[in-house]
Amino acid sequence: MLPGDRLVCAFVEPQATGTQIPQWLLHVTIVPWFRLGEATGQIAAGLSKALGTTGSFEVAAGETVMFGPKKNRSARLVGPTGPFEEIEQKVRIYLHKKRAWLVDETTKRPRQFRPHVTVQGSQGLGARQTFEVNKLYIVEQKGNYKEIVAEISLG
Repeated sequence: MLPGDRLVCAFVEPQATGTQIPQWLLHVTIVPWFRLGEATGQIAAGLSKALGTTGSFEVAAGETVMFGPKKNRSARLVGPTGPFEEIEQKVRIYLHKKRAWLVDETTKRPRQFRPHVTVQGSQGLGARQTFEVNKLYIVEQKGNYKEIVAEISLG
């Protein structure tokens, strides 16, 4: 992706704003790469308002599946999916109202949102491992690394 492109995700382990990420940490992507010509703080505030009273929730790792264009990336589905689907919908509505460009909407093939955590190197979720989703994060591409540029508390 290009410098300045952003995405919204939930990390399995809490992270700090300003953390530079040379390689992905375990996470659930809520909305993939988007472009919006507003300051990150404005986007975070807008998303916080759009999410309203959406509260935190606990999720558990489910079955292992293969993802990616060639179905060669191992991942674990996570659930319950309802809270993730509600959050994804609210984030997309906000970004559409702001006329953001979203990478996954550039093809004519509809994308089904399936909350999952992709294996990253030797790290992945264990069977039935649980974690709390109480924050969302905005991650920005900064060239050859990514940086956590904002967090949005749930509830």
